[in-house]
Amino acid sequence: MKKFLLVGGSHADIPVIQAAQRKGYFVITSGNNPNDLGHQFSDQYCPEDYSDPKKILTLAKKLNIDAICASANDFSALSCAYTAENLDLPGHDKFKTSLIIHHKNKFRTFALQHGLSVPKAIQVHKGENLNTTDINLTYPLIVKPVDLSGGKGVTKVESKIHLDTAVKKAFSVSRNDRIVIEEFIHGSNHGYSTFIKDGKIVFAFMDDEHYFLNPYLVSGASTSLLYSKQIANKLNKELEILASKLNLTNGLLHVQFILKEQTPYIIEICRRTPGDLYIKLVQYATEFNMAKAIVDFSTNNIGNIPPIKKIFPITRHCVMGKKTGYIENVEYGQLSSKIFDKFIFYKKGDHISNPMFYKAEIDFLKYNSKNEMRNLISTLTDNIKIRYSV
Repeated sequence: MKKFLLVGGSHADIPVIQAAQRKGYFVITSGNNPNDLGHQFSDQYCPEDYSDPKKILTLAKKLNIDAICASANDFSALSCAYTAENLDLPGHDKFKTSLIIHHKNKFRTFALQHGLSVPKAIQVHKGENLNTTDINLTYPLIVKPVDLSGGKGVTKVESKIHLDTAVKKAFSVSRNDRIVIEEFIHGSNHGYSTFIKDGKIVFAFMDDEHYFLNPYLVSGASTSLLYSKQIANKLNKELEILASKLNLTNGLLHVQFILKEQTPYIIEICRRTPGDLYIKLVQYATEFNMAKAIVDFSTNNIGNIPPIKKIFPITRHCVMGKKTGYIENVEYGQLSSKIFDKFIFYKKGDHISNPMFYKAEIDFLKYNSKNEMRNLISTLTDNIKIRYSV
């Protein structure tokens, strides 16, 4: 059997693991955490630090793999690009290109140089003398490390009085001692998941993002109620410029953007699977098998992608708690009948120590219409919630 190395193994990677197995591959997962749920589904687990490209290259050589695929993590995407370039494996950009995509400072510089719609920003290196009075940006600002996702180290700053504290926070978690300071864009938050083939967008799905306690961590997403051809055309044009200028290889390209007055401002971009079973949201909403497509593009077995015939109103909802404490169970309230699939992490008695990041389960809801979805989305966290032990 041909060997397929998935550089990770979280719950978000399970659909890709299973899709690769259905294609006849022997799937090997990696990572430092043997308790990651994806390892239970793979054919072999080989522990290794996927944030270290050289270690992943060494592992890939040892295993004599035939294909490599990133997990739902930017470090994994970088290690895959590095390994694929050294072993001449398909489905990944050059390592230098991958750094431009996945490091926020490099992407902001590239985007501004080529006229893409991104917030005005500057980058700062650790140790650099930052004079807050000389920053030519309009408050409020967002300060973030260049190499992390999921809202880690991110702070919104309303005035220069608080900028130094935000900068120190971002540097404290950045692995390569670089941060980005950018203007805050007021608008609605969205995801845009696409596949590129020969420099053109051949598939695209837009979602509306949801947030709970943590304003920088996506807690859910729904089939977009704000989608328009104008927005899609604008994004497709900019992403195809990106693909052309960077000579991007065929495959997945996922974007997070803020929509302000029908103008999409690209905030984040990556060439790896979005987390928290986003793959299943796309499949349920469009009937497009995103996991299979990821495997196909990673193995250079690319066929024609059929057009989307219908978009279904679907929500992917991560169940999070409002406080610390011990979990008794999860209640669903009046939305119980709308839930048709779920992935449960928690066990009764588990302790929530950090409600800003903890997720008990992921629920998928299907509505009778977009109008029903519009009316019920605002009730998600009131109905679906964690009940704590007394």
